[in-house]
Amino acid sequence: METQTQPKNQKANNQISQKLILFFAVVAIITACNKNNAAPSSGNNNPPQGESTANITLTAGGEEFKVVGPCGWASAGGTHYIGSNHAENNLRTFSAYFNLENPPTQTTTYILVDDELDTDPTHITMNISQIAGNTLTEWFSTNTSGTLTLVVEGNKISADLSGIVLSPQTNSGFFTNGNVGAFANPGALSGTLVFYI
Repeated sequence: METQTQPKNQKANNQISQKLILFFAVVAIITACNKNNAAPSSGNNNPPQGESTANITLTAGGEEFKVVGPCGWASAGGTHYIGSNHAENNLRTFSAYFNLENPPTQTTTYILVDDELDTDPTHITMNISQIAGNTLTEWFSTNTSGTLTLVVEGNKISADLSGIVLSPQTNSGFFTNGNVGAFANPGALSGTLVFYI
């Protein structure tokens, strides 16, 4: 009988590599998203829009981990996602990965899963993480994390993250595991995402 240990370890290592590549793409693209989402000038025929922002709190073991800063829809390497970085620390990010090329045009609810290779357009994966030196602190979605509803109002898309629970990572690959103490616990999300397309 074959053991499932090897494929699971390979999957975990592949997920870490994919996440790291996308992690750094988020940082670069979010900066651009923030600049591109400034309110248009009074001579522009486009309707005025606000600033795209994330105000996210993950609570684990009674401690808080926040991502407050610019956010937006982005694509990198064929991956499409909502990304945000913390205004005070670009290496602290939030990402929700979609199996869609473009954001929805009507309010839609997505189911959080753990499989990054899942191609169902109604499924998404999500993570919140930080790299500090050689330490990776991260929480990611599982099949029991809940749902995310993107509310579409014209060119504005918003989401309330309340009720989503992410799992702490236990395999940080070549990084030192930052999910220790309070952060070794599941993380309950609260807060909002607002961005414009």
